[in-house]
Amino acid sequence: MTNNNEIACVFVGSFIDVQYYKERLEEIGISSLTKDEFSSGMIVGMGGIPDSIELFVEESDLEKAKKIIRNIRNEEN
Repeated sequence: MTNNNEIACVFVGSFIDVQYYKERLEEIGISSLTKDEFSSGMIVGMGGIPDSIELFVEESDLEKAKKIIRNIRNEEN
């Protein structure tokens, strides 16, 4: 996820859900990164909203990642 590629948010949720989806995506070769404003805010004393961790992928992988996450969520139900 370097080389100045554009990234897009593919999922927002709890730390546990984001970590699970991140691992599943990486298993099939889709790199991702997370953004946790709650933890970052706590460090500087500002806070934030827990359970709103963002999962980002490169825009070129966005549709594939959305489909994978959607399939995983459907299997869970």
